[in-house]
Amino acid sequence: MKFKAFLLVFAQVALLSIVFHRAWAQTPARVSIQGEVAGKSTGEDSILLHRAEIDAKYFENSFAAAKIENGKFLLKTELPYPKMYMTVFASDRGMLVWRHGRYFIDQTTTVMRVDTMMNECGYVNGQTSEEFRTRYIPFMHKAEAFNCKEASLDALIMDKATAYDTLLYEYVSKYPDSYVALWGLIERFSLFGHSNLRAKTLLRFSDKIKKEKPWLLLENDLRAIGIKENGKFPQFPVQTEQLTNQRLVLPKAKYTLVDFWFSRCKPCLDAFPTLKRLYSTYHPKGFEIISVSTDRTKDLSLWPKRIQEYGLPWAQYLDENAVESIKLLIRSFPSTFLLNERGEIVKRDLTLPELEAFLEANLKSSK
Repeated sequence: MKFKAFLLVFAQVALLSIVFHRAWAQTPARVSIQGEVAGKSTGEDSILLHRAEIDAKYFENSFAAAKIENGKFLLKTELPYPKMYMTVFASDRGMLVWRHGRYFIDQTTTVMRVDTMMNECGYVNGQTSEEFRTRYIPFMHKAEAFNCKEASLDALIMDKATAYDTLLYEYVSKYPDSYVALWGLIERFSLFGHSNLRAKTLLRFSDKIKKEKPWLLLENDLRAIGIKENGKFPQFPVQTEQLTNQRLVLPKAKYTLVDFWFSRCKPCLDAFPTLKRLYSTYHPKGFEIISVSTDRTKDLSLWPKRIQEYGLPWAQYLDENAVESIKLLIRSFPSTFLLNERGEIVKRDLTLPELEAFLEANLKSSK
């Protein structure tokens, strides 16, 4: 009996391995997906598979859209490998860029259900989605089951803290053939750029995954990106307050905080009073700040008004329309980088209490 039980368990493990770690051909396969929309009244509307913050090259610029009729739709797309999408409706225009909730679509996907009231409760069938629902999400929440109505994977993924990155490293170490984890790493890189832990996680994937196009693209992006943890901060093109062109100048200081913001960013503005207090306290001991605004052209007149309104005493620069910031994958604001006297990044996106504690420990306040 024990031997039979062992064989049964072995067979189940082998089946899961086949289901979750199937090798995917790079030849595109045509996929047709029967879909339905729950939670909203749909009249004339359309649905689009959206890439969110991820570069279009990871999708081979392939996206699918379909007209919704009586709450039903038919999506047709090509898939050379499993892909992760968000969704958005035509009726969302002007209100939402995309809806939360991740949909893993592969060559075995035939059914899709989009929940408009509980975005993370959407469903697609297929092998990759099965791994996402039954293995990946419980692993990330350290729970046997995940209730999409009570907990949010999105909140964990969007958090700048390293908790998700640590879990992702552990997951890839355990399941190195996972396309779900690969997309998870691609998404974190797209949101928050390079970190040593993300680069380390990339190398934990299996040789099979390392031959896949998304892995190769991510490897190249991690290597080529201008801002790297512990690397030198780039001196990219900016404009001064007088709108003259130059490259970013880093001041000579023991520690410099580079602050990316824009004039209509409430969290950015809310941080200024505390930054001013820290600047006043620690500037005599070697602390500097430089701010880089990413204001759009139409808001340029507001930029100097904000500087004057908040009485910002440190150097101000402009990256108009975030042209350079986007290249550096700076997409959330405020984004901050703490540099040492050699211009190397020592910390990223410290909270204000964390910044104050760091300065207190490393500079000591003046008496």
